[in-house]
Amino acid sequence: MIREKEYNVVVTACAPFKENEQNPTQNVKLTLPDRIEREGRIPIRIIKYPVDFRNVITDMDIIPELWSGEKKVYEPGCKQGQKLHIDAMLHLGMNFADVWQIEKIARRDGYDWVGDDGVRLPKHNGGKGRRWEGLPEVLTPVFDVDDIARRLKEELPNTPTQTSTDAGLLYCEFIFYTSLATLFKAGEIPRVMFLHHAGYKTANKDIEDGAKVAVSVICSMIDQLESLHKALLQRHEYTPRVSLNP
Repeated sequence: MIREKEYNVVVTACAPFKENEQNPTQNVKLTLPDRIEREGRIPIRIIKYPVDFRNVITDMDIIPELWSGEKKVYEPGCKQGQKLHIDAMLHLGMNFADVWQIEKIARRDGYDWVGDDGVRLPKHNGGKGRRWEGLPEVLTPVFDVDDIARRLKEELPNTPTQTSTDAGLLYCEFIFYTSLATLFKAGEIPRVMFLHHAGYKTANKDIEDGAKVAVSVICSMIDQLESLHKALLQRHEYTPRVSLNP
């Protein structure tokens, strides 16, 4: 039997940090389906990265590996050199609110946060010899976040959601910028988003609601990438390196 093509979307979560004994994003990630079927369209495979980000700066080194295309990153039993194309990625983090928040931008500088390892996030990152030397002060995903939020409100009208241009300048935003920067430096389309789970909502129903929000965002991401893919083809600008490759 020939297996039909599918899109690969990676989802990451974060571990508990500081005085927080739990991080609901871990359960949201595990609650997500392994596959989203779409009638008459290519299905979406959700790859749940098993290692949750800790509140330590060394975990930022994981992110370039996630975008490396090495299948072994996600399936350790695979042979070295086997490839896996990642069509999109959704990072999950928790905020200190009762609303789910879709982040629109990530900032390079201004961080002032000490991790659980006692190491402070670097405040200035764009100068010579710095982590993100020469990169823009602000990076944004390719997606129309306002449209994703509009669709989310239509599908889940009773779930409080909003967009944001302030991801907090904590580890969550650092993760988001690192992921965007990895794609920027590689010359690839910034096909990554960050979703903040309502941190005060930790009951089972809240986790289920969080998973529904994430599924809606993922479907919107793929829909927009498909539209972008078609537009690039029509303008004869399509290259597999920066577009969907199911």
